[in-house]
Amino acid sequence: MTDLAKLADRPRTAVALVAVLAALVYAGTLGHALVWDDANVLAGVRAAAARGAGALLGAEFLPDTGYHRPVVLLSLRLDDLLGGGAPLLFHLTNVLLHALASALTLLLLRAWLRHAAAALAGALLFAVHPAHVESVAFVSGRTDLWVAALGLAAALAWTAWRRGARRAGPAAILLFLASLFAKESAYLLPAGLLAVSALLPLDDPRDGRRRDPRPWWRRQAGWLAAAALTMAAAAALRLGVAGLGFGEAAATAGSRLGADLGTRLSHLPALAAWYLRLLLLPWPLNAYWSTQHLTPGVLTWAAALLAVGVAALARRRGAAGAAWIGLFLLPVLGFAPLQGAPFAERFLYLPSFGWCLIAGALYARVAAAGRGRLAAGVTAVLVLLLAAATVARVPVWRDDATLFTDMARRSPAEDIVQHNLGAALHRAGDTAGSMAAYRRAVAMAPNHEPSLRALGVAEGAAGNFEVSFDLLRRAVAADPRRPESHYNYAVIANQLGRVELAETHFRRAIELRPDYALPVAGLCELLAARGDAEGARRQLAALQRLDPRLAADTQRRLAGTSP
Repeated sequence: MTDLAKLADRPRTAVALVAVLAALVYAGTLGHALVWDDANVLAGVRAAAARGAGALLGAEFLPDTGYHRPVVLLSLRLDDLLGGGAPLLFHLTNVLLHALASALTLLLLRAWLRHAAAALAGALLFAVHPAHVESVAFVSGRTDLWVAALGLAAALAWTAWRRGARRAGPAAILLFLASLFAKESAYLLPAGLLAVSALLPLDDPRDGRRRDPRPWWRRQAGWLAAAALTMAAAAALRLGVAGLGFGEAAATAGSRLGADLGTRLSHLPALAAWYLRLLLLPWPLNAYWSTQHLTPGVLTWAAALLAVGVAALARRRGAAGAAWIGLFLLPVLGFAPLQGAPFAERFLYLPSFGWCLIAGALYARVAAAGRGRLAAGVTAVLVLLLAAATVARVPVWRDDATLFTDMARRSPAEDIVQHNLGAALHRAGDTAGSMAAYRRAVAMAPNHEPSLRALGVAEGAAGNFEVSFDLLRRAVAADPRRPESHYNYAVIANQLGRVELAETHFRRAIELRPDYALPVAGLCELLAARGDAEGARRQLAALQRLDPRLAADTQRRLAGTSP
């Protein structure tokens, strides 16, 4: 018996080992800042919580997406309250959720493989796999952690129920229901369990129970009906109470894979190849895989074919793992018009359980052939290599500057990446680097309003008023509905002495967003400078209601008491 087998035969020790290792490789995230979408997500959580608990339960995960994930929002709100908004508790919760998902992976693999050492090998791979960095290091990636933890726990309870533990049935339903409110991909869990039920001997007579004589399909009818009712109840709450669908709004800005289903599905082979490669060979990693990666190279196709071969070697258990991977990847293979990057590493978090099932099944086959030491040795080497790669990847997510610098290196031709890099460098105080990134973004997307506006503001701050004026004019033309562009355009127009134009756009900004205090202050000062004292007083009174501090500053400037 190998040392790994001896360790695996002590279940509590094995669970502790997997959980601790999963936490240790991500310990570096505890000192990280909030990055990327985190600030927007938390702003939405706070705004919804201010309206009451009901508003939080019915809120969108991100504005204008249609994603309904109250489990995630509630956990973020709790972290926000307990941690005072500091990043530490948000990251700690993510690490603990990953440790929990890793421990559940071990328990579920033990139940399905009936081989303790093989289950431990698969769970260790899950704990340290580098493709999970995005889900764990990114606070907004918590959706994947929650759906995996709840989904795997539901699958574990379902397995216990199948083997005679009747009390586990209600627990499986409740856990499944919770997972449906963590991420939409949980709706695929019954299909995944159905595939596992068809391919794995879950009703093995060795467990002491007489085999159910009914046909296989009839044995599935009861739990499938319960799952269908659970999904229907969750969908009714989502649609009828929260008033949200299944993320359709996220596609309104357009999918980078194409607007119609046929075009998107034409990329399915390439997407599948990339995901399989990232499971087998998770390096290099990229937080923003772009459309330029939709033509995989020889290495990617070779790695994908090798991954298929590995699954084939694991036979029926390998087929079960492959089915799990394929089912949970379906939404991101072109079937849904997802906004943003064409594919992402965080989408692999729950599907990667299937890869660990394949790895565990292969370990069991090698051990059964009398080569347990070889299997244990290969597992140890793989775990060490993957853990080292994960630890090396974690610092990329330290803050926006490090993250978007890495993105720009991996996907330099993406305008949104250059724009985000410009914003991150601006916050970090690197004005020259920020403006250079914004210029690249504008060159790639000449009508991208946020980049035009950001560069226009930066040029104005540098004293290049004519350049700023032209950029902000283009920003207003690119998206006339943006009050921020109208406001900044008015500021520069006023600076250049184009007072009537400035007044027009100050008023347009206020019309678009009546609670926007900055254009009210700008209009107040413009009217005062033009001699319209009554108009200035009206704007100052409005400003007092919107932002008393800004109103006081504006009044001091008008009185000439502020430099």
